[in-house]
Amino acid sequence: MLTDNLVSFVPVGAPLSLISGVATIASTNVVDLMGSGPGTAVNNIIGNASQPGMDVGVGGVRPELNVTIGDAVVSGGGGTVNVMLQAAPNTDGTNLPGSWTTLAETGPISAANLTAGQIVARFPFLPAFPAGLNPRFLRLAFGIATAAVTAGSIASALVTNYRDDQANKYAAGNFTVA
Repeated sequence: MLTDNLVSFVPVGAPLSLISGVATIASTNVVDLMGSGPGTAVNNIIGNASQPGMDVGVGGVRPELNVTIGDAVVSGGGGTVNVMLQAAPNTDGTNLPGSWTTLAETGPISAANLTAGQIVARFPFLPAFPAGLNPRFLRLAFGIATAAVTAGSIASALVTNYRDDQANKYAAGNFTVA
C-alpha cells in the first residue's frame, strides 16, 4: 500500500489514543485539499476564489479511507466508537477550517468489536453534502458514546487510491482434510 503523510489522518507509527470519556476526538492531522495545511494560504488559484475548495468524492477515481485499530478498545460500560469523515470550508479567509460537516460515518461500533488490527472503517470518499459545501479541509472524528473508553488506539487512518483488502479473507476453504 502506498501512502502519503499529507493525506494521512493518523500517520503510521503515531497512534491516536481513544482513551476518553463520552466525547469526540479529532484525528491527528487535518487534510488540506488545496494547500499545505491549515493556516497556509492557497497558491496558484486562477481567478478570484474567495473560498477555495474542492469535492474529492466525484470523478473517475475516488480515494478510499482505511482506519485500523491499534490497541484493542476497552470500555467498562459498553462504550461505542463512531468513525466520522468530516469536511469544512475555508469560510472566513483565515485559511482555517470553518464548521465541520459529517460526510460519512460508520455508526456506533461496540468496544467488543474493536480488537487490535481490526479495520473499522473502509469506504470511498463520498460527494460533499450539502450541495455547495465546497470543502477545503477534511478530518476524521471518533465519537465515544455510552461510556468512557479506558484503553485503545487508532493505529492508522490512511487514504489509498484503491481497495487492496483480501476479498476471500473470511471465505470457506471449500475442502476438508480427512
